[in-house]
Amino acid sequence: MTVPVYLVAGFLGSGKTTLMKQLLEHLNARGEKPLVLMNEFGETNIDNELLEGSSAQMRELIDGCICCTSKTELTKTLYDIVTNDQPSSILMEATGLADPVEVLDICTLPNLLERLSLRTIVSVVDANRWGKVPQAEALMKRQAKYADILLLNKTDVVDPATVDEVEKHLRALNERAALHRTVRAAIDPEHVLGAEGTEVVNDGKDHSHCDHEHDHCEHTHDHHVHHKHDHAHDHYLSFTVRPKGKANKAKFNDFLNEGVPGLLRLKGFLQVEGVEPQAILQWTAGHWELIPRPQVLKPKPDVLVFIGENLDRHALIHKLEATGLEFDASEHEGHHHEHGHAHHHHH
Repeated sequence: MTVPVYLVAGFLGSGKTTLMKQLLEHLNARGEKPLVLMNEFGETNIDNELLEGSSAQMRELIDGCICCTSKTELTKTLYDIVTNDQPSSILMEATGLADPVEVLDICTLPNLLERLSLRTIVSVVDANRWGKVPQAEALMKRQAKYADILLLNKTDVVDPATVDEVEKHLRALNERAALHRTVRAAIDPEHVLGAEGTEVVNDGKDHSHCDHEHDHCEHTHDHHVHHKHDHAHDHYLSFTVRPKGKANKAKFNDFLNEGVPGLLRLKGFLQVEGVEPQAILQWTAGHWELIPRPQVLKPKPDVLVFIGENLDRHALIHKLEATGLEFDASEHEGHHHEHGHAHHHHH
């Protein structure tokens, strides 16, 4: 049973708490028992107000905000939550320095991969402060760049030209995300949470982590234009594949050395000739290592996790097959839920 995780990123005071409150109320109305993972960083009074009358459990990270909490701390907390609290879902607030890529990296660690699925990264952008906080500029850009959903918030307190300007900046950073212009972070919670459990086809397969169709809804000045994105290839921020068979070591090394455009992280367990009993792969920023699994580690299912920008899943699987690895047909079609809401064709 994987627990869906929704990450709400954005700068202090951008409207995250207001958004979280809406999502919580919606999940409660659906009869769920979500768990909220917050920063207690200077916003505790809001937190209490946030959870009033809600049946959510509350967790605060020991060192305050996720940003300054070490990765090990967040990893332990998440492991503890899925093991002991077993919530129906986790709403995670990432203030400050929490880079969505780091959070994705943590959620796909071996001990969490089977138990968590990071469904959506929502970034709340304060239209009034975008570009005006130099010390946070780089972070705000990263949070916008790696989001699946962008809320361009506080559009009521700035003039329309400014809103258009900020939207142009956001689109330059991220054309993949669905963008909503909002006032007080008001958005239909289903846009964020997806209609899980309501449209599942009953064919005996587990569709709990399938993507539901999301249309982009772009706001122009006076009317809505619906865009159906029709990419020949789906582009992902992150995806997981389960290789079978064995890779030829030289060919696999060539694949790693050649590099993958936009790749930020690649990690996993797989079979490679001469790296017995199982290879552990770690790839970060162009540096990689492939080492045999130490005896102290229990065998893990073969799995590869890619994290990066505009990754082409289909092309990557073909390249991996060229090294000797094999994949089920379903892997090609990307039927498992992938992080990044690629817009699938209508069949």
